[in-house]
Amino acid sequence: MHTTKRYFPFAKAIVVLAALAGLYACKQGANAPAAEKTAAEQRPVPPTSPSAAADMGTSPSQAAGIAWTVPAGWETAPARQMRVATYRIHAIAGDPEDAECAAYFFGTGQGGTVDANLKRWADQFTSPNGQPSPAQTDTRTIAGLRVSTLAVSGTYLGAGSMMGQEEVKKPNFRMLAAIVEAPEGLVFFKLVGPLNTVAAAEEGFNSLLQSLHRQ
Repeated sequence: MHTTKRYFPFAKAIVVLAALAGLYACKQGANAPAAEKTAAEQRPVPPTSPSAAADMGTSPSQAAGIAWTVPAGWETAPARQMRVATYRIHAIAGDPEDAECAAYFFGTGQGGTVDANLKRWADQFTSPNGQPSPAQTDTRTIAGLRVSTLAVSGTYLGAGSMMGQEEVKKPNFRMLAAIVEAPEGLVFFKLVGPLNTVAAAEEGFNSLLQSLHRQ
């Protein structure tokens, strides 16, 4: 009986110390950095890159006081000099390459006149007999914005004509273009590519124009 009474306080102290040690360990675990936690405790962050949003057709773009929505299926390409944005449209079966839609804004009062640009773009195409291809032009109003459009097909002469590059003729090409008279200046849209791919992308191009609005 005397032996039991002598060691009881000591055993009780051990129990108390063990409980305190457990509480300290739990506290340290709660304060551990995220990198030390298990994979099950970490939640993935959904992608928010411009290209991912563009693929879903919900990525807005903007320039010169206007904004537009990128059509579903159009991929936002890496930034390029002198361009607001570049969109890639995958070639359909049988076409030799992808189509590309570029958006430009050079600043208030810059970029030339609407008529001069429409003529220059039309002159980048020739018919099989070497004469200029007939171009279709139109003017409409979208969300209070004046929009001039152009459509032309034939042999494309514009490829490689910048920066002194050798001209590359591309037959069976098509261009859809638009010039928007935005609050801060002219915004240019130019979709160029193989004939059938651009024809298939025409609905998307028109949806982009219809999405135009002032900011």
